[in-house]
Amino acid sequence: MASMVSKGSPIKMNIRNNIFLAVTSGLLLGLPWSASALFFVVFIAWGPLLLLEEEVRHHANPYSIFNYAFVSFLLWNIIGTWWVMQAQWVGAILIIIANSLLQALIFWLASRIRTILKIPLLFPFLLIWMGYEHFHLSWDLAWPWLNLGNALATAPKLIQWYEFTGVRGGTLWIILINFAALKLYLTYRQKGPGSIVVAGAITLILFLFPILPSYLIFQNFEAEGDTVNIALIQPNLDPYTEKFDPENYARHVESFFKTADAIVDDETQYLFGPETLIVEQLDEKDPTASVYYRDLLEFRKKYPQLNILLGVHSYRKLDNEDIPPGSRFNSEENFYYEAFNTALFLPAGSAAAPQFYHKTKLVPLFERMPFVQYLGFLGKYSMELGGYTGTYSLRQESTTFGLPDASVTILPIVCFESIFGPYCSRNLPEEAGFICMITNDGWWKNTPGYRHHFNFSPVRAIENRRDFVRVANTGISALINAKGMVIAKTPWWEKTTLKGRIHLRRGQTFFARHGDYLGRISLVLGGFLVLYAGIRNKKHFF
Repeated sequence: MASMVSKGSPIKMNIRNNIFLAVTSGLLLGLPWSASALFFVVFIAWGPLLLLEEEVRHHANPYSIFNYAFVSFLLWNIIGTWWVMQAQWVGAILIIIANSLLQALIFWLASRIRTILKIPLLFPFLLIWMGYEHFHLSWDLAWPWLNLGNALATAPKLIQWYEFTGVRGGTLWIILINFAALKLYLTYRQKGPGSIVVAGAITLILFLFPILPSYLIFQNFEAEGDTVNIALIQPNLDPYTEKFDPENYARHVESFFKTADAIVDDETQYLFGPETLIVEQLDEKDPTASVYYRDLLEFRKKYPQLNILLGVHSYRKLDNEDIPPGSRFNSEENFYYEAFNTALFLPAGSAAAPQFYHKTKLVPLFERMPFVQYLGFLGKYSMELGGYTGTYSLRQESTTFGLPDASVTILPIVCFESIFGPYCSRNLPEEAGFICMITNDGWWKNTPGYRHHFNFSPVRAIENRRDFVRVANTGISALINAKGMVIAKTPWWEKTTLKGRIHLRRGQTFFARHGDYLGRISLVLGGFLVLYAGIRNKKHFF
């Protein structure tokens, strides 16, 4: 596969054809994120761009492939994430352009390295792209929405092996199939149908190799562990016109507890509410100062056996000597504080203390300005989202919730964090429990955005082999089992409730124990490859 198209190949492309190939790849890459039922096209989506790379990599302009790749990735990003514009069009444009430029740079790097080192494109592309996906989980502009393995999120029966590899295994599979399919196509074009037996067999084996074990795992997987009764409430508050209006705060909380009274009974063990159910900030050091927290305590008195988990805005006051980047200032009372998007857990029992989990994977530009820890003044420029602005802090002191007797441990996830598989799995405890995600997807209105965000939840259930409770303000709320299958779910944009039973599974998967090892290895090897190529050709690398 060292040279996919020989110099004598009949495939001669002019600029128009090059643009056609770039656009075709962009369209095919975008389809799984806009119409998830078409996830399978991702297995051939890279073909046109790979053909294009072979044609133009020796072009007199060394950045020609970057330009064409940018066209592809810009189209992919627009098709896959255009719905962000529903929330904030300036921020959406910045995210789309920045992500497209970064992806084009990665593809250009792989092309330059294969040209300098005279090696097949597969090797540098595989390492650098998978390393990029790993890196894209952890820096201040993290936006892993379009990581390739996510394209398979709607096919849980095909990806049961994600418990061993995480999403990066899906990326590896997709890239290998794309190169194999391209080799098959070129062999057919150059030598005719009689010559494709070997290439066809290799492609088929690569395609079926993960599928067959996945179906076996799925069929033999058994539900285990004790079960608990849960109830969740989907308030369905429009984040633009209702939820963040201070005049509505009291009415919304009152409505929530009124609904809870109607669905909670003596057998209900857990009650869940969505992200930022209590919008007005409460002081974590003195939560009873909040009238809404006192309402929560009064409600819990009626159901002493009930464990409650819901979303709040919280804060912690700071002394004036140690002010972390991104902190806020209360000008009325003259103090600095850290603000958090928080999951609050109140265990059963009148003596139980509240537990707080802070969302730390924050949406760039909206919830936290990138690089604010280095350029503190950026904190005041976070973009408005539905009338709410402000940079959240990253302080995290607790990654799980637990009952006082340690019999159950809950892994909380808040909204955007559900996209970060390695982050979620890193916090998975050995003890028996489940995953609970609270979210507000109403920002994206009726677009593919909320549907694709929902699709990440079954993937997290598979990676961690835990039952998954998803609690959304406007939907989709759901109960998902450890095989990634949806047991029950609510409609979109409807005030409703959901009750059911979930299993308390224990232990850690291979992926939870070892994390994104495929990504880490690729990042290290890809980095060495870039350095080696740069040393080999210092003058003409760029």
